[in-house]
Amino acid sequence: MRILVTGAGGFVGAAVVDAALTAGHEAIAAIRPGGNRQRLAGRTAKVVELDLGNRAQLDEVMGSSQPDVVVHAAWSGVSNAARNNRSQIFDNVVVTAAVADAATANGIRKFIGIGSQGEYGQMSGRIAETAVPAPNSLYGAAKLAAQVLSSQLCVDAGTQFAWLRLFSTYGPGDNGHWLIPSLIGQMLEGQRPRMTEGRQLWDYLFIDDVAAAILAVAERSDASGVFNLGSGQPLAVSQIAQMIRDLAAPNLELLFGEIPYRPDQIWHMEADIDRLTRLTGFVPQVSLAAGLSRTVAWHRSVRTRHRP
Repeated sequence: MRILVTGAGGFVGAAVVDAALTAGHEAIAAIRPGGNRQRLAGRTAKVVELDLGNRAQLDEVMGSSQPDVVVHAAWSGVSNAARNNRSQIFDNVVVTAAVADAATANGIRKFIGIGSQGEYGQMSGRIAETAVPAPNSLYGAAKLAAQVLSSQLCVDAGTQFAWLRLFSTYGPGDNGHWLIPSLIGQMLEGQRPRMTEGRQLWDYLFIDDVAAAILAVAERSDASGVFNLGSGQPLAVSQIAQMIRDLAAPNLELLFGEIPYRPDQIWHMEADIDRLTRLTGFVPQVSLAAGLSRTVAWHRSVRTRHRP
C-alpha cells in the first residue's frame, strides 16, 4: 500500500511514516516548503515539499504518486498559545478541505484526518463517538468544522473517509511545551515543577500506539467514520508526575496545589475506543509505565549528547 502523509515532519506525522515503513508499505512524506526534516532523518520514505494551500501542487503530487491512502496529519499552530490564532485556525479548515477535495479528485481510495478530543469540549468521563460534539475553543471548533467538510467531500465522491479524534499523546521527540515533556525536562534539571493538585484524570497514549492505530484504520477498508484514539485508561495527573519523578529524579520532592486549576478545567477525559478496537483489532501495546520510561530515557540521552 502507498500512503501519503501530510505534516510528516510533525510528531504524529513522522510516527505514521515510521509505522508504514515498518509494516512494509510505501510512504510519501509531505512537509511544508523549507520544513524541518529532522524527524524523518534516515528514513526511506520519499520526502516531498508541498504547499497544502496550493491546489496545483496538491494535484501534481497526488496525481504523480497515486497513493492508496492520504493521512492528513498537518495542522498549523497546535500549541496552547497558538490555538486561538484566527488566521491559522481559518487556514487549517480550508487546507483540510482542500486536501480532502484533491484526494477525491485524484481517485485516492481513502482519506484519513486527525482530529482532537477538543471537538468534544467540556465533556467529562468516558466519551464515545456517539456523544454530540460541543467544542468550547476555536481549536476544537476548527477541528470539528474540518471533519464535517472533509467528510462531506468524501461522501459526495464515494471516497472512504475516517477521522480519528486524538486524545493526549506523548513519547520521544514530542514538542517540549506539553505537560509530560515539560515535567521531564524540569525534573532532569533538578527543578521542582509548580503544579495544581493534579486530581484531573487524563488519557495518554504512547506515540507508537497512535501511529499503529492510524495505520490499522488505513489498512482496513471497513474502518470508516469517526473514531476516538486514546488509551482508554486515564490516570490522575499527580500520579503521572510521580511516575516521571521516580524515573527522572527519584530524590526530588513534589508539591501539589501550588497553582490553581484553570477556570475551564476538564476533570475526567477518557476515550472510549471500543469502536476502534472492534473494527481494526487495535489494542494499545505500550503501558504508561513503559512509555514514560522510554520517553525519560530519550530526554536524558538528548541532554547527554548536547552537554558541553
